[in-house]
Amino acid sequence: MAPEPSSGSRALDISAGNGLSSAMLQDRGWRVISTERQTRRPGWVAADLNSDLPFKDAEFDLVLMLEVIEHLADIPHALTEVARVLRSGGTAILTTPNRLNAASRIHHLLTGYYKGRRSPLPYRYRVEDGRNWHVMGLNDFHWIAHGVGLHMDALGRSHRKWKSRIAAALLYPFIAGASWMLYVRGVSDPAQRKINRELFGFMTSASCLMDENIVMRFRKQTGNGAA
Repeated sequence: MAPEPSSGSRALDISAGNGLSSAMLQDRGWRVISTERQTRRPGWVAADLNSDLPFKDAEFDLVLMLEVIEHLADIPHALTEVARVLRSGGTAILTTPNRLNAASRIHHLLTGYYKGRRSPLPYRYRVEDGRNWHVMGLNDFHWIAHGVGLHMDALGRSHRKWKSRIAAALLYPFIAGASWMLYVRGVSDPAQRKINRELFGFMTSASCLMDENIVMRFRKQTGNGAA
């Protein structure tokens, strides 16, 4: 889902972990800056994601945040920072556990817990410990990102388990019908209706209903207008 780099294109890999994604980008020709909260790797940058990123405005053409955002206390702040360091027209790719796949929805109905948080967290942990605690749905990301000037324009594909495939096939008519009634029918404002139609497409897609992890691609809007 990442675009092809042009000469001098810069990418930011936030909380890059083992560095595999950074290496893949470098192999494709990107100039990559990798971060971790604490790092001793040569060339990597220490970045506390609960604070502002230590980079200038509009410094990067691509930002990656893979399986990171669900650990953070302040997701709107993190997305605001992603938008700030992206150049106009730049791309951000975020992944997170997909709490809205069909099997996860059934699990939530029975237990109160979604994919990514299938059981209670151990109560010895706190938010600041960075556990996998803040798993949000695609619809929440779509709304927050819109407000900070990031437009969700595509979903990627991740692993699909058989139980999610079966559950999606059984539940799709009900999910699509209820979603259409909720998002589109009776919405009079043209701008909101356009956004809701787009959201309906994402929320009823195979990626949303079957994938174990949701892979979201955003574009930073040009000028002051949101898509």
